[in-house]
Formats: sequence, C-alpha cells, structure tokens
Amino acid sequence: MSGFIQNFYIPMQLVINGLLEVCNGATYVNIDVLQSKKDGNKMLLIEDNGGGMDPDKMRQCMSLGYSAKSKVANTIGQYGNGFKTSTMRLGADVIVFSRCRGKDEKCPTQSIGLLSYTFLTGTGKEDIVVPMLDYEWKQMEWSKLIRSTVSDWDRNVETIVQWSPFSSEADLLRQFNLMKGHGTRIIIYNLWEDDQGLLELDFHADPHDIQLGGVNRDEKNIKMAKEYPNSRHFLTYRHSLRSYASILYLRLPHNFRIILRGKDVEHHNIVNDMMLTETISYRPNPIAEGVPKDLNLSALVIVGFVKDAKYHIDVQGFNVYHKNRLIKPFWRVWNAAGSDGRGVIGVLEANFVEPAHDKQGFERTTVLARLEARLVHMQKVYWSTNCHRIGYAPRRNKKSNQSLGRDTSPDYDPQQSARSNKKSSSSSKRLPSDSDKFYSPVNLKKTGKESREFPEAVDGGEGNGHVFTKGGSGKKTPISNRSKVISRSGKRSSLFEPSSPPFSGDVGDDVCEVLPERRANGSSQKLVGRSKERGLNDGEPSLSETNLRILEQLKQENSELKERVGKFEGEHQSELLNDLQQERNRCTSIEIELTQAKNQIEQLNIEQDSLINIFAEERERRDKEEENLRKKLKDASNTIQELVDKIKWLEKR
Repeated sequence: MSGFIQNFYIPMQLVINGLLEVCNGATYVNIDVLQSKKDGNKMLLIEDNGGGMDPDKMRQCMSLGYSAKSKVANTIGQYGNGFKTSTMRLGADVIVFSRCRGKDEKCPTQSIGLLSYTFLTGTGKEDIVVPMLDYEWKQMEWSKLIRSTVSDWDRNVETIVQWSPFSSEADLLRQFNLMKGHGTRIIIYNLWEDDQGLLELDFHADPHDIQLGGVNRDEKNIKMAKEYPNSRHFLTYRHSLRSYASILYLRLPHNFRIILRGKDVEHHNIVNDMMLTETISYRPNPIAEGVPKDLNLSALVIVGFVKDAKYHIDVQGFNVYHKNRLIKPFWRVWNAAGSDGRGVIGVLEANFVEPAHDKQGFERTTVLARLEARLVHMQKVYWSTNCHRIGYAPRRNKKSNQSLGRDTSPDYDPQQSARSNKKSSSSSKRLPSDSDKFYSPVNLKKTGKESREFPEAVDGGEGNGHVFTKGGSGKKTPISNRSKVISRSGKRSSLFEPSSPPFSGDVGDDVCEVLPERRANGSSQKLVGRSKERGLNDGEPSLSETNLRILEQLKQENSELKERVGKFEGEHQSELLNDLQQERNRCTSIEIELTQAKNQIEQLNIEQDSLINIFAEERERRDKEEENLRKKLKDASNTIQELVDKIKWLEKR
C-alpha cells in the first residue's frame, strides 16, 4: 500500500496546503493535466486561489526543513519537507508561480521558482541551486525586484527559460494572467516512468480522474467496485485519486471545492456506507507515555457493517483521521483466520496520536499500541455479536467474550492458553478409573437375587473401607462404618481389613462385594490371610485364591490404563510442540522483517541527515558569499566615494 500512498499523497499534500489557505480566502484547489508546448509531454497542475506567497515565503517553501506550521494549532505539517518530497516523487522538475496581495502596507508581489533535478544533473552541480524571479507592483505596473545584481537576475531568467516548459520571460509572466488576482500555481513536469517506460500516472482510464497505471492497478478490485457500490472507496482508494480525495477530510468547509480534471470531487463520509452502526467513546489513558496533556481529548469510534457485507466480501478496517486529515485509510487491525471480521469498518478522529513525518502512518508509541488493541477488541465484540445478522454462523458470545478478555490483556500468552485448553479437554476425556470400571454393569456379577449386602471393612477395629449395597434399583448405597451385616444364611459375615481394590467373584449367593481403599501388598496378603482364617472358623468358603486372581487382573488393567493415558497425552503433547515450533518460526520471521525495516529506516534517516547537511552547508556558503559580496560592495562604494572626492579636489585646484 505504501506505493499508492506515496503517489497520491503528493498531490494531496498540495491540496492540503490549499485547504490551509481557506483562512486567506481560498475557495478551491484545482488539479488538472497540461501538455508542454516544448516537447508535448504531460504535466500535472495544482493551483489554488489563496493568499499566495511573498518572496520570503517562496524561498522558505523551496528550502528543505523549514516549516511555519510548527507553531500553528490544528495543523500537521511540522517538518517542512512536504512540498519538496511530494513534488519530486511525482516528477523530476517543478516550477511554482505565486502572487501575493500586499500586507502590512507592503506592495503586492509575484514570484517564480524552479526546483529542477534535470537542471542540477544536467549542469553537474553538486549544490542545490533554486533560481527565482521576483516582481513587485509599483506605479501601476509589475517591475523587477532585484535582490542581488542585474547579472544574477538575467542568469536566473536564462536558467528558468532553458529548463522549464516555457520559452521566454513573457511566456512565464502569462501564467499569472490565469490567476484570479492572487494564488499559487504549481506545475510538475518530466513525470516519472515505470520499468516499462510508461508513466506511473494513468490519465486515460478516466477523463475526470488520475489513476495509477501498470502493476499498481488491481483489475479485480476495479471490477468488484462496480458490483458493490457501497464498498467502492475501499476497493478504489489505492489507485484512484478521486476516490482517495473524497475521503481525505473528515469535514470539508462548505465553501471549499476540490476540482479534479474539471469536475468537483464529492466529499464522502464512510459512515454513509455503513449499517447497524454503534458509537463507542474511547479516551486514552492520561498516564500513558506520549498522551497529550489535554485531558479532554477523546475519540468517538463509529463501527458497523458495510452495506455490502451480506455478500461476504473481504472489506474491513478503520479510517483514522488526525486533525481532520486521513492518516490511516482502512487500517486493518484484526487479521483473523477465516472469515471472522469481514465487513466491519469504522471511523474515528484520533488527535491524541502523533502522525509520522511522512503523514502515511502514526509514530509507534504506547498510545498507538493501546488504541490498536482497543480497536481489535471493538471489532471482535461487534463481529461476534452481530455476524449472524449478515448470514454468518452465530458465534458463542460467552466464548468470544472470554477470548476478548484474554486478547486485550498485556499478560496474555496464546501458547500457554492453548496448552491449558488442550490439557483441560484431555482431562475431561480421561478414561474411567479402576473403581469405575470395576463397578460398571458389565463387570458386576448378576445372580438374579433381589439384593446384596456388603459388610463393613475394618482393620483392627478401625473402619476405613467403603461399604455399598446393591438394591433392586441397581444403585449402590453406602452403609455406615462399623455396622454388622448379616447374610442370607443368617451367619455373621467376616470383617475384612481394607487393602486392595474391590472385587467380585462367582463364589455363591452369600459372598459379599467390598469396596475398600487400596493398600500395600502386605496389607493385601494380610487381608487374604484373615479372610481365609475367619472363613474356616465360620464355616464359610475361602476367598483367598479369588482375591489374588482379581488383584492380578486389576494390576494388569491398571498398567494398560496407564499406557493408554500416556499414549493419549503423548499425542497431544506432540501437537502442542508442533504449534509451539510454528509460533517460534513465525516470531523469528517477524523479527527478521522488523530488523530489515529498522535497517531501512536507519538508512533513510542517514540519507535525510546527509541532505540536510548538504542544504545547511549550501546555505552557510551562500550566506558567506553574500556577506563577502556585501563587504566588497561596501569597499567599492567607499573607493568610488574617495575617487569622487579626489576628482572634486583636483577640479578645485
């Protein structure tokens, strides 16, 4: 997207300068295409009818790094590079005509300035030279305003005529006749071409528009814009200047016009393309780093579905304005997998966030990060609540709200959350325990009797076992500890020490099922011994062999269960490790891209610093040269005066 922004930001930067001239009487900004009389090539024209620039402001405009807006409220041009960088991005050369009304008892002036890359490279100049011509209105006519010498004036005229699309000084002055009293007229020529030798700007696709050509055009989006008119601006703002200009300002003065190739640009508010809108107030944290001191700053976020959302096209993002100017068009804050988030768009004016120097984004600060997280939260909540209204499957609000709370938390770890979710799901699906398996209907021995009684399990007078009865209903009911249970035969049943897992055997109708707590092997043997001894004394059948057999069976089943559980957890552990490795690889790639971006930014900063140093050195050199010339002029004047005095003295003699 940066390519289109760089191309369309250029004329729009000049439109912004024209809009700022509203206070000086500007009523329009006109963008049009001209044809050079010298070579017949296309030229780009941007003009307004504002107050114009006097000779001093003209020189400041053509100088790098000067800005008069740094102390003016509600303006965003703080660096003084907008005009230079924007015009040189479109074409190699630019010529500026500006007429200024007289202020503070000063005469009206008009100036011509040439910033030409072709001239600098063609003449092999190492320093940036900007030839300029100034005129002032005196005695009912325009006269030359010579700031240095006549020879410098003549040299500037010759340079401008040679390297501009105009053939003479009179031809240059005729450009002022096209102005209505005052204003500025900017002509960019020698427009840049792409790798195929074609102009980067397309003037033929639409006679009332300027579009990007070549690889920058997306024919699929152009076709979709005709089918989905409510999504037209999202689909065309990347390549259409008219579309981009229509949403450039959140509010446009009622008496101000933007004219593109003879036709007015209709101001458009994205809210008109929305349905099911909601308005949310957002106020930045006043203690966060980078927040302005004005505690009254807040933003009203209008969020809703684009009216074409029912067709499920991928249109989403927030238009973020700063001081009425669009900085981030259709900012996509939520990159969800699948179709989540589609159709949700929003508008807000965030004056508490600082724009970047190129006005193509915001400075990456804590304030911006919190705003972005909040916008993601808003979009997720709105989507999960309303997506069913445009034909998507309903989302579970409870689940989505829980996930939203995690996403916006600064301590949220998606990997840890995924692991915990998977562990909980695996534990919920855990296989039945030994006791559950033993007491399942399959393993219980059915004898056809109406009921069975389970004796109390004790050890040396301490009841620490679990005793159950199985009634006719098939339910197990516990029997209180230390109770004596009488069998059907009328004999008192044996009292067992709890040791091993419960068991059942096919040993007759009078055998009781006991559910004791598990003990060590010694306790099991003790249980068997006591069972055998007491069974003989009471005349009951022995259960020792049955107990041993059941114990071995339970041990084998327990080991099998452990193996199955370990295998089940191992499979999920491998999935978690794979997910973790994918996240690590993704983080590594993002870190590499971030490092490359930082290196590129550092390189650009170095280049900008070198340009600033070059301009500073040039300015210093010119100041010194001017000072030397003034000194020589003063010395020459003194010498002339001395010679005149000598002549007078000689004449008197």
